[in-house]
Amino acid sequence: MKQTSLVGTIRGAFEGALDGMPARLLRTGKVGDTVELLASKDAFQQGDHVHLSVTEFEVDKGTKHEDAPRQRQRQA
Repeated sequence: MKQTSLVGTIRGAFEGALDGMPARLLRTGKVGDTVELLASKDAFQQGDHVHLSVTEFEVDKGTKHEDAPRQRQRQA
């Protein structure tokens, strides 16, 4: 079965070095989000995992990336 995950755009991360870069949300946390880059730019390569603050990653509404593994949610 195909899985889908949220895709979004990075804003203001690393003093603007990743502005406008598409990324796939891997996991969320209290301090921030971990995303996987879907494109390359400067020193960053496609597939790199980057930790961002909550305000630096904006989910594109209605956009999903198919065939991407989803993180299992921990149950309390």
